[in-house]
Amino acid sequence: MDLGVSSYQIDNQERGFSYIQEESTLDMRMDQTQKVTARDILNSYSEEELYRIIKEYGEERFASRIARNICIYRKQKEIEHVGELVEIIRKSIPAKFSNDGHPAKRTFQAIRIAVNNEIEPLYQTVLDAINCLKSSGRLCVITFHSLEDRAVKKAFEQASR
Repeated sequence: MDLGVSSYQIDNQERGFSYIQEESTLDMRMDQTQKVTARDILNSYSEEELYRIIKEYGEERFASRIARNICIYRKQKEIEHVGELVEIIRKSIPAKFSNDGHPAKRTFQAIRIAVNNEIEPLYQTVLDAINCLKSSGRLCVITFHSLEDRAVKKAFEQASR
């Protein structure tokens, strides 16, 4: 299993996965038939729920400030485009802490994970894959962040019992 997001999805401007494509709409759905988009989450979830998503899924140090500023911004205008969210995030993170790559990368990861429910089914998927293996079979899982890594390790630990 390779759990990375495909470059096709990131490069597709209509999807809103990339924080670089500022005019893109905030969609972030892997499956275009599902109902909830990033725009829906950003414009309707409570500050507490946005904080939880950004902190838990993005492991973002400034999750509280970002969630608060999202709620302040959307009182004036609905958040529709990537550039609007990027600007909110930039204003939420003190300049001295923005040297760790793009300031929006963790929040975008968090919103994408929430939109697509990426972590919860992963544990069960790995268990199901292990159960499909022949005796002495092997399963390899490539993860890209600690949330995925924890879910996979938990499943392997459970299966080893």
